[in-house]
Amino acid sequence: MEGDMKVAITGGTGFIGAHLIRALLDAGYSVRAVVRNPERAKRLEAWGVELHVAELSDREALQSAFAGCQQLYHMAACASVWERKSETYFNVNAHGTDNTLWAAKVAGIKRVVVTSSGGVMGPSVSGVVSEKKPRDLNYFNAYEASKAASDLVVLRYVVEEGMHVVLVSPTRVFGPYLWGEPASVSLMIKRYIQGNWRLIPGGRHWKGNYVDVQDVVQGHMKAMERGRPGSNYMLAGHNLTYGEFFKTLADVSGQEHTMVVAPIWLQMGFARVHAAFAKLRGKRPDLTTEWVRRGNYHWEVSPMRSIEELGVQLTPFKDSLRRTVDAFISKQH
Repeated sequence: MEGDMKVAITGGTGFIGAHLIRALLDAGYSVRAVVRNPERAKRLEAWGVELHVAELSDREALQSAFAGCQQLYHMAACASVWERKSETYFNVNAHGTDNTLWAAKVAGIKRVVVTSSGGVMGPSVSGVVSEKKPRDLNYFNAYEASKAASDLVVLRYVVEEGMHVVLVSPTRVFGPYLWGEPASVSLMIKRYIQGNWRLIPGGRHWKGNYVDVQDVVQGHMKAMERGRPGSNYMLAGHNLTYGEFFKTLADVSGQEHTMVVAPIWLQMGFARVHAAFAKLRGKRPDLTTEWVRRGNYHWEVSPMRSIEELGVQLTPFKDSLRRTVDAFISKQH
């Protein structure tokens, strides 16, 4: 069946998107990547992926891009730490999802999986986060708020238009990167191996949820196959403290570095100074006070719905970390 199935994907040049495309091709699907910049997507073309240029703001171009496809993975998003105008997040993440689903409906696409974010559900202030648990705190930044708005767009198309759309929400994703710069957790692992990361933000006790990129890819594909329309599936992995994370990383890599805990007041001060200098130079800051506040909470997440309903099988954390470390080390030689 896969050989006759044409799948469209937005956001295919991203970290998760590239891994998903590779898995779809290996499974025998025909893949069409809808991209903004064809130059950046040349590696996809070398894999045999069909490229179609379209902006998320252009409904007609998206409709044309989706023509002849039966399934769609909508992964494209504005996920930068900072934007000059907060409206940018909403234009891309919420309005972009609206345009994408409209175009998918008109083009006759049968099933859609939309990638949300585990951050939409908020930190685990009053217990482990799950799909059924209400968010405890206000959104920390415009990115989270815009992704929440995107989720509401999805529900509207399910309820009002009868579309088969499923949401998936990855947590802190890591793994080998196929090209470009790795995602944030993978970048932290890479810098640790290089001896350039000695920082524990906030404290060793803060918990986060870390998930293998291959498990996230598996979750996307199983959500397409088995997911219930309008349901959200947390693509979560293992809940670990920073202390546990770096202890395992030291064991796997064979490199044990002295780590320094950066208290929140120090992080906030650095973020303010860094953001000010970045703006003076006309560059985007890599860190803001909003993201610092976000990081100083526990983010424990339950993966049980994706395990029980989708059949996602989680890779042991140490195995995922070893594969990531080995990939980074091999790239250095």
